[in-house]
Amino acid sequence: MLMRIVLLIVTCGFSSSLLGKIHSAPVIIQGFKVRQASRYPIQAYRLFRSDNGVATPIPFQIDEINQYGDYVLDKGQEVTKNDGNGIFDLQDELVFMGDDVGAISPPKKWPQNNRPNLIFEVRQTFKENPKDPKPKTGAVYLGVYFRKPPPLSKKKYVVFDHKNGAVKTSRYLYKFDKKNYLVVNSVDMYSRDKNIEKIPLIDTSTFYLKADLKYFLTFEIHHKDIQSYLEAYKVGPIRSIVRVTFFYRFLKINFELGMYTELSLFSNSVVLPAIMYNPLESEKNLNDGSGFYYGFATTDRPGEYNVETNIPDYNKYIGDKGLFNLFSKKPDIDNRYWLSMTGKDRMMFFEVIPSKEMLKVGNIPYLYRENLSAAELSASRKNNKARPLGKSPVNLGVYFDLTKFNKGEHRISFRLFFDNIYNAEELKSYKDLDKWQTDLGRL
Repeated sequence: MLMRIVLLIVTCGFSSSLLGKIHSAPVIIQGFKVRQASRYPIQAYRLFRSDNGVATPIPFQIDEINQYGDYVLDKGQEVTKNDGNGIFDLQDELVFMGDDVGAISPPKKWPQNNRPNLIFEVRQTFKENPKDPKPKTGAVYLGVYFRKPPPLSKKKYVVFDHKNGAVKTSRYLYKFDKKNYLVVNSVDMYSRDKNIEKIPLIDTSTFYLKADLKYFLTFEIHHKDIQSYLEAYKVGPIRSIVRVTFFYRFLKINFELGMYTELSLFSNSVVLPAIMYNPLESEKNLNDGSGFYYGFATTDRPGEYNVETNIPDYNKYIGDKGLFNLFSKKPDIDNRYWLSMTGKDRMMFFEVIPSKEMLKVGNIPYLYRENLSAAELSASRKNNKARPLGKSPVNLGVYFDLTKFNKGEHRISFRLFFDNIYNAEELKSYKDLDKWQTDLGRL
């Protein structure tokens, strides 16, 4: 069985068009959404915010994507390094932060009096209510220079320390396990309290898969059973993209599990769009109980947070699969599944968006919670063997039923946000990112 996974991490506003700052999340715009402004060399672009008619350079990046949907990464192994053409094409992505969006006010003054040869207004508008006479909105200005563009903004939101396998932003410190990139060594939050440097959020993570093959055998996979290495990466001012390859071969039978992730790390978020390929008709070939999860050991007990979610409960789902629960009510199907965990000085938001094909057959995530701290879990449960939920050092996890993965390709999107402050409006903005619309106009 071959499983291909592409993983990516992502963060809205004031009603007045004069204020800008739509939200604090990244804005990712595919080239085809700004078609008129594409097709020029990437080095020719500059991005600006309008401050009372003055064009202020803001950090941005244009990430190239090859014909297979993979990012063109310029460091590490030459996996996709030579797949780019240096042109902002329709499949490529323009990325900047919502915090840097300014007023809708075409600039009159430009850096070094160097006006772009082409100027495009990239407007962001919140479309929760299409009839709203004053929707939340803001704009940035994309300039194209045919010669001698002004200097880029020197601001960097993300710093990737390749040597130590760590990503540092103003909000968190994310450490990979360099021996196994499938798991996280730790995630710490930088406190806004000057007397406190860092606050531990996540101690570690765990991956587990169980496949109970009909008429054959049952096997379990743990993250320590899978070989992994960092293959390639790209460092930019808005996000760092890390490509990690995993490989697993089960004994001598013709079964291989191959995975790679392209993890995008932003200043306050991690984005994980996933592509999974399954060559088996799982319902015909796998027994009940086959499934996989990815879970965390949060430093504090989940019960110490204010938790809200629309993800169905894992324990209830497992219980309802019994013989005497065949006629139990099926869970409601949503297009987006989310979980928020907030405290007085922090908030975390996690979102899973299954593919349309998965939703048709009820293949949705289930949430596992256990009210033990990471220290309490580690005292009795080691993270060195494959163990199901309830016996592993996981107090928060997302589970999928493998029997509901039909043959073929499945696309899942994951997004995880961290912030070192609690703000109800910002938390709501995470849930509403899909309601922002991009419009382009040439000046």
